[in-house]
Amino acid sequence: MKFHDSVCGAALFALAVFIFAYALTIPPMPGQQYGADVFPRLVAIGLGSFSLMLVWRGWKYSPKDTPWAAVAPWARDPHTRGNFIIAFVLTIGYVLLDETVGFIPLGIAILMILFVRQGVPWRKGALIAVIMAVMTQILFGQMLRVPLPRGVLTGWW
Repeated sequence: MKFHDSVCGAALFALAVFIFAYALTIPPMPGQQYGADVFPRLVAIGLGSFSLMLVWRGWKYSPKDTPWAAVAPWARDPHTRGNFIIAFVLTIGYVLLDETVGFIPLGIAILMILFVRQGVPWRKGALIAVIMAVMTQILFGQMLRVPLPRGVLTGWW
C-alpha cells in the first residue's frame, strides 16, 4: 500500500502523542533534575513536529486527485510480494525463537534464506552470513555491551 503523505503524517503524529503521554508516566529519578522521561519526550516532540510538516506538505504539494491509499506497484509483482512475506515471517520467527536458538544461528539462517531468495550463490551467501552474524554479535555483545541471546551457543561464545 502507498498512503498519501497526509495520512502517514497524521499516523506519525498520533504515535508522537502516544510516546509523549507515555513518557509522562515514567517516574522521575531521585536527586536528578531530569530522568528517563526526557529522551522519549524529546523524540516525541521531534516526531510530532516533522509529522505535522509531512501533513502540511501532503496537503500543499500533492495533486488534488491523489488517492488517500493505493496499491503500490511493487505489491503487484509476485516475487517482490513473496520477498515481503518471507521477511515478515522470518522476523516473527526470530522474535519467537531468539532466546531458545540464539542470535548467531538464527542470524545465519535468516540471512541465508534471504540471500538464496535473491539469487546469491550459496557459498558466497554462507560466508557473508557467518561473517555478518559474528561481527554483529561482537559489536553488540562486547563493544556496545548489549548482549544478544546466545541460545544453543551458551557457554561456547
